[in-house]
Amino acid sequence: ELGYLRLRWKAPGANQSTLLETPILPQTGAADDDSRFAAAIAGFGQLLTGAPQLGSWGWDQAIALAEGARGSDSFGYRAEAVTLMRLAQSLAQ
Repeated sequence: ELGYLRLRWKAPGANQSTLLETPILPQTGAADDDSRFAAAIAGFGQLLTGAPQLGSWGWDQAIALAEGARGSDSFGYRAEAVTLMRLAQSLAQ
């Protein structure tokens, strides 16, 4: 196992949440652009909070991951997210 995913969500108007648990196995294959971009945005959020769990992973790595995973960006939202990441990086220094 590379990791273990536990995701809990609640549908709008629902009283109880649903839990999804699944292992992340090495044979899952390479991550697609959507998954890599989501990871970059999650890392961006962690950078904004100053999370110590990131170790040496920083702004440059988050931006590079996001840029490399932009894929088809029909409405320019991903490009805008990268611009916001660069702005946050400049303000953090």
